[in-house]
Amino acid sequence: MQQPLPFDPDIYYGIVAENLFKNFGARALSVADMALNKMRALGDKEGLGIWLAIHEHLATRAAEVMREDLTGNSPTLH
Repeated sequence: MQQPLPFDPDIYYGIVAENLFKNFGARALSVADMALNKMRALGDKEGLGIWLAIHEHLATRAAEVMREDLTGNSPTLH
């Protein structure tokens, strides 16, 4: 019998971050900040962890876009 593959939520956090970025542009980080504040206020540790991961993806994506804007090039992965 085939073993189930391990679940990697990071893939889904990246999808959520990309959708937020597409829908809100630069404001996506502010949306994530509001969600983080709400999770902290509610004492929701699981929700806070999820939104921290999404925020990390958004910050990385925003940095890529800023780099592209500054250099006029897409980032090159080595």
